[in-house]
Amino acid sequence: MATSAASERPDVLFGVAYYPEYHRTDRTVEDLDLMVEADITVIRVGESVWSTWEPRDGEFDLEWLAPVLDAAHERGIRVVLGTPTYAVPPWLQVAHPEIAAERRSGEPIPWGARQEVDYTHPAFLFHAERVIRKVVGRYATHPAVIGFQVDNEPGLELFHNHGVFTRFVRHLAAEYGDVETLNREWGLTYWSHRIAEWDELWRPDGNTFPQYDLAWRRFQAALTTEFIGWQASIVREYARDDQFVTTCLAYVRPGLDDRTVNEQLDVAAANPYYGAQDRLDLAAELPAANSWVSSGVVGLMRQADRAYSSKQARFLVTETNAQAIGDPAHNFPPYPGQLTQAALALVSRGAAMVEYWHWHTLPYGAETYWGGVLPHSLVPGRVYREVAGIGATLATIGHDLTGYTPDADVLLLWSNPSRYALQFSPPFTTGGHPDPAAFER
Repeated sequence: MATSAASERPDVLFGVAYYPEYHRTDRTVEDLDLMVEADITVIRVGESVWSTWEPRDGEFDLEWLAPVLDAAHERGIRVVLGTPTYAVPPWLQVAHPEIAAERRSGEPIPWGARQEVDYTHPAFLFHAERVIRKVVGRYATHPAVIGFQVDNEPGLELFHNHGVFTRFVRHLAAEYGDVETLNREWGLTYWSHRIAEWDELWRPDGNTFPQYDLAWRRFQAALTTEFIGWQASIVREYARDDQFVTTCLAYVRPGLDDRTVNEQLDVAAANPYYGAQDRLDLAAELPAANSWVSSGVVGLMRQADRAYSSKQARFLVTETNAQAIGDPAHNFPPYPGQLTQAALALVSRGAAMVEYWHWHTLPYGAETYWGGVLPHSLVPGRVYREVAGIGATLATIGHDLTGYTPDADVLLLWSNPSRYALQFSPPFTTGGHPDPAAFER
């Protein structure tokens, strides 16, 4: 495994997620030149556009990225290449509607967003493996590529598909051996829930037993670990010894155990998004805008410490705020200087890379109002200038951080199973209702 190539680099990587394929006109040279001027040293590419890589079943277009990688290499910009499995192309949805994930039994998630797929389904895995091998096989030898990101923020959904539930029952049978042991361990005498055969186990949709839910959540997290490990093993067939394999994690995902996922990977990577403006005031105690954004300095630091704890080593920040994040209703661009504060805070807590999502604000799509380093006009402005200042600072201090280990005065014990349990049975309320984020409080 290539841990030293990622978490113990002799510098701090500084970069952006870059999507030249989203531009209406070709401006790769202009973009990369602006990146060089801002001391940007790495870009992440390719992870979001399966339908560009494979516009029709079995028809691949692999060459569109080559000019981007060549131009990046000419400028000394390194590349993390993503596998494009988290956004399923329409032709695959039409050919295999059975791969849709179900949030409730028998109710497929409608297509039209991303991460709507049951990534345990054999039809999905067949096509995913094929595109992974095509993309990684084409570019693993490119000198600009320093590593690979497999998938993207996995664990968004808890799959209620029939095949997944069947595997869950088999998993319980293997773990407990017989139904009497399950009856005893789960206390199924309560409310007349004892079962005599495995096929009598009820589905999770209406479950009220904490013991059942904890087993279900652990099983779902294991599916994510299995999927990421499967992808990593494929990529390693092509990767050089000096290339790493990671995935970017949103730590709040319900179907995720960051510890077991990162056991499959060379380096931990995280997407710490945070509330800006007054929510980054040390004295303020404002609520987070939503579940995937932290609030307060403590919230930002905790995200960094969680990423460090996943492998007890320096980590990569694969995404974080550049401007306003989220949808139009959460339009809070950072005050001048806050990007600098956040970047240096992340580095102080062990980040070996800080990468913004994303380079240019998109002209279309669900994330049109999620700001990048460049605004919609694509004209460098205040954010670009601050990012360039951060790049200059990291270029100066990065070599002094070789072997750096963040210090801490307090040890916190984090337990993912405890988080699952308190999401099911919250000890606190918010707005008069059980608070599923009680564990984080």
